[in-house]
Amino acid sequence: MPGWLLAAALLAAPEGEAWSPAEAPPPTPWALAGARGWRLCQEAERRAASSLGRDAPRDGGSGDELLWQRHAQQCPHAVHVLVAAGQNEIVEASDLFREIDMGDELDTTASAEAVQQVVEQHHARLEVALGWLDAAIAESERQGQRPPYQAHYYRAYALTALGRVPQAREAIRTTIERGDVERWRSERMAALVELFAGDTDQALRRADRGVYDAPAEERLISRLMRALVLDRAGASAEAQAELRALQRQPGTSMAQGQGTMETVLPIHERLFFRALYSQAIELRSPALRFWQAYLARPEPEEPERVLAQRHLDELSPPPPPAGGP
Repeated sequence: MPGWLLAAALLAAPEGEAWSPAEAPPPTPWALAGARGWRLCQEAERRAASSLGRDAPRDGGSGDELLWQRHAQQCPHAVHVLVAAGQNEIVEASDLFREIDMGDELDTTASAEAVQQVVEQHHARLEVALGWLDAAIAESERQGQRPPYQAHYYRAYALTALGRVPQAREAIRTTIERGDVERWRSERMAALVELFAGDTDQALRRADRGVYDAPAEERLISRLMRALVLDRAGASAEAQAELRALQRQPGTSMAQGQGTMETVLPIHERLFFRALYSQAIELRSPALRFWQAYLARPEPEEPERVLAQRHLDELSPPPPPAGGP
């Protein structure tokens, strides 16, 4: 029998009911890689990497406050997604201040208990952010890769907003050593960390670098940070003059710049800055409320309390002249 005929006979299907199709082999890892969940994580990672890139706008938020958090839960090995989730948590945590803030005034119905509630919620969300960022860094190390751009920076950001100064100091030092972000960004955050640590000289030097080295569109935020440093360093007149100049400067989005700058501040420091800014632009009533709310908090140290009380006294009307002949 010719060879080709024998092969055909061997390969021919049996007749009748005895024949049945062969079972498919189990899917290989390569086939599983095409599964829908894997593709979704791959696409989420691509979009997260794009949103975190050096040329991406830093406007914060995604439009859907839970989007990156959902992706992070579904894709625990997607390191850019984890960083994006951490960044978004920081932005959302900052927005909690609206619950005690009524435009340029502190809501008079916001009691000390209500402020404390916001502080606790703020801390809880920042802890979640810190968890995502730590997970991104750990997963990058497990994969033998450099952590995503801004991972260490936002870790320092969350620690600063939590008021954990020693840890924030170490984190911003790591950020600078690794070149995790542009130097002017890490310098201006380091200025706040040094300020909260009580080193005003170092804070002033870093704040100046954060202003002079920043691109034009970023100098508003850097100058707001420097104004806070100036006031705490004893140059209150210069700080208030800087704030007035920024408020009057044409073409500046003061509200947006202020909102962005305040995301890195603990709640009590945010109260301090709002009071200082309100006083600088001669909004006496809001300034009084913010100073009083700041002084009601347990976090401020004695030097900061003395300074805040001095600012508050400046707003008090002078006593009436003594009567008599």
